[in-house]
Amino acid sequence: MTPSVRMRGIAASPGIAIGPVRIIDRQEIKISKRRIAASETAGEVARLMAAVAESRSQLLAAKEAIRDTGDSSSGDHSLILQAHLLMLEDVLLLEGASSIIKESLINAEWAFYKKSEEIKAALASTGDAYFSERAQDVDFISHRVLRNLMGHAMQIVDTYTDACIIAADKLSPVETTQMVGSPVLGFATEAGTRTSHTAIMAQALGIPAVVGIEQLTERIGASDIIIVDGNDGAVIIRPDTDTIEEYRARAARHAELEKKLLSDRERPAVTADGERITLLSNIEFPAEAAMALDYGAEGIGLYRTEFLYLNRTSLPDEEEQYNTYRAVVSTIAPRKAVFRTFDLGADKVFGNRKSREVNPALGLRAIRLGLQNREMFRTQLRALLRAAKEGTLQIMFPMISGVGELRQIKVMLEQARKELGETAPQSVHIGCMIELPSAVLVADQLAREVDFFSIGTNDLIQYALAIDRVNDHVAYLYTPFHPAILRAVKTVIDAGNQAGISVSMCGTLAAEPLMLPLLIGLGLRTLSMVPTSIPIVKAMVREIDCLEAESLAHQALELPTAVEIEDLVRFHVEKKLGPNFPNP
Repeated sequence: MTPSVRMRGIAASPGIAIGPVRIIDRQEIKISKRRIAASETAGEVARLMAAVAESRSQLLAAKEAIRDTGDSSSGDHSLILQAHLLMLEDVLLLEGASSIIKESLINAEWAFYKKSEEIKAALASTGDAYFSERAQDVDFISHRVLRNLMGHAMQIVDTYTDACIIAADKLSPVETTQMVGSPVLGFATEAGTRTSHTAIMAQALGIPAVVGIEQLTERIGASDIIIVDGNDGAVIIRPDTDTIEEYRARAARHAELEKKLLSDRERPAVTADGERITLLSNIEFPAEAAMALDYGAEGIGLYRTEFLYLNRTSLPDEEEQYNTYRAVVSTIAPRKAVFRTFDLGADKVFGNRKSREVNPALGLRAIRLGLQNREMFRTQLRALLRAAKEGTLQIMFPMISGVGELRQIKVMLEQARKELGETAPQSVHIGCMIELPSAVLVADQLAREVDFFSIGTNDLIQYALAIDRVNDHVAYLYTPFHPAILRAVKTVIDAGNQAGISVSMCGTLAAEPLMLPLLIGLGLRTLSMVPTSIPIVKAMVREIDCLEAESLAHQALELPTAVEIEDLVRFHVEKKLGPNFPNP
C-alpha cells in the first residue's frame, strides 16, 4: 500500500472533510495569434461580445443557485459574483480588447488575452496583497471568457454525483458556489490565500478548504482518499484507518462546537475576571453588514471603501458613495461603523495609466493619493459626512506617517463640512490607522489629533520587518510574535491610553486565537475581524483572565526572539485550554 502523505497549506475555511478525491486537471488553453483583414474586425468584436454574454449568463446562473439555497447570508457572498459580473462590463477591459482587434488587426482571443494580461500585471505590480488577489479575480474572468470564445467546455464541479473532495491548482469563486447542493465535501488547491475571494466564498458557504499547497495535484492519485482539515491547514493523502477515525471524531466535535458558538453569539465578550472586550467586524461589501450582525459583531470596525473604485474607468460620484455608505450605517444602527477612506494605488484608480514607480507599495497610495488628488478625496469626505447623519459613522485614515499629513486631512474635512452646511453633522469622530513604523514612533503626537487609533497589523508587520508578505521566499519571516511587533503594539496602546482615546486592532492578527491572550495582556479591549472569526474569539475571551494575560505579555516583552515568544504563548494557551483549542 502506498504510504500516507501529510501536506501543509493555509487554513482557508474551517471544517473537516473526508472522502475520495476528484482532480480538476486544468490544462492550459493555447491561445493562437492570428492576423485578420480589416473587413473581419466587426466579426471578431461580435465573437468577443458573444463570449462575454455567455460568461455573464454563467455567472448569473451561479448567483441564482446561491439564492435558491435559502441561506440567509446568500446576498453577502453573491456580491463576490457581482464583482465578477462588473468586470464583464468593464470599459477598460472590453473596449481595450476591441481596440486591439481593430488597430492591430488580430483575432479576438489574442486581443482579449493581451488586454487582460495588461490589467493583471498592473494590479500585481502594486505590491499590495489585496490588489494581487484581485488580479486573480481578473484571471478567473479572462479564463472563462477565453474558454467560451474557443468553445472549450468549463469543468464544473456540480456535475459530480458521488461524495468527493476537489483537488485543483486553483478554483474560482463561481466554481466554489457550484459545490452548494452537490456531493462535494470540501476542496484543496495549490494556489490561493486566506483572503482570496474563493476562500471568502468557502467560508460563507461552510465548505472546508485548504489552499496554498505546492505540488498538491502531483502527489495525489485519481482514486485516493484524502482528508482536508480546514481548521489547521492540513491535507492528508491516503490516510490509514486509525487516522480516518481520528478525524471523523474531530469533525463531530468541531460541528458541535460550531453549533454552540453560534448559539452564544449574542452574549457579550467578557473575560473570566469580568473585563469587557468589544468585538467588531471587518467588511468590504455593503451587504456583509448583515452577515456581521448574524455572527455577533457589535459594530463595524473597518469598512474598506475600495470596492466602489474597482474595475471601472470613471470615479464613483458623491451620490453613489453616499447611498452605499448610508446603507451600511442604516443596517448597523445604532451600532457604530468605522469607514476607512480609500486605500488605493495609482494603478488601480487611473486604470490604463501604468505605474512608473519602482516600488508602488512605498509610493503613491492611500492617503498620499488622496492628498495629491484632492477633488477625488473631497468627494469621498462629503459622501461620508452626509452618511454620518444616518447613524454612528466614524472616519478613519490609512497610511498616516505623521502629524503633518493628518492636519492637512483635517483641514480638508472641515472644508467639506462647510460646503455641505446643514446636511453635515456637527461633529464626527475621526481616527487613523497605525500601520507604519513612523506612526508608531510619533503615536503620542498623533493621539492628540484624533479620537481613536486602529492598529493595522498586516502592513505594520510588513513594513516594520521589511518583508513582502506575498513573496514566498521571505514569507516565513512574517510573524506577529517578533519582539519589535509586540513592542510597537504596546507603544501605540500606551500612547492612546495616555491621551484618553480608544485603541483597537483591525488587522488579521486580531482574529488569531493564539495571539488573543497577548493582545489583551498588552491592553487592547477592542478587536475587529472577519465576521466568521467572531464566535470563536468570543468563546476564547471568556476563558482569559486579564491579570494572567498581563503577566504573560510582560514575560513576552522580555524575550528576544519570535520563536521563544510563540512557544511561551502556546504553552500558556495549551495549559489553560487544552492542546487542541480552538480546533477540537
